[in-house]
Amino acid sequence: MKSLGILCILVACAGTGIYMAMRLRNQFRQYQKLLAFLEDCAVYIRYQGLPLQELFAILAEHPDYEGLDFLGKLKKSELSFQISPEILWTEAIQNSMIPLEAKQILRNLGHELGKTDTQGQLAVLELYQTQMQMAYEQFRTGYQKKSRLYQSLGWLGGAMLAVLLI
Repeated sequence: MKSLGILCILVACAGTGIYMAMRLRNQFRQYQKLLAFLEDCAVYIRYQGLPLQELFAILAEHPDYEGLDFLGKLKKSELSFQISPEILWTEAIQNSMIPLEAKQILRNLGHELGKTDTQGQLAVLELYQTQMQMAYEQFRTGYQKKSRLYQSLGWLGGAMLAVLLI
């Protein structure tokens, strides 16, 4: 019975390390999706001149952006044209599950998007694409190290507890 408890502790610690590594992998994928999202925003604004509500609705239905939960919130609120896109954007980003640095970049983007002509919006999108790319690169270097570290710590912590309990 004791060995079964020790095995459970080992598996629980290892599972915790694997879970933390998976959370990092999910954030990594979200950064990739956000970069593609910002590029698509620029393309739709440049070539179709879509208003923001229509842009949000189109991108919310895009299958590549399923993991970006704030787009679904923007689409659900498309009926409320009385509320400015800036407020809708801020509320959707605030409750989103994206990484904190990406959330701050998108929050700043929402304060500027839709306030200028097409060229101004494209310039703003280019600026925030650059910021998101830098945040992505910074996250990527830490992600590779931390992912292996979390998994190793989980296994080693579980093994240490197992040895102590034997």
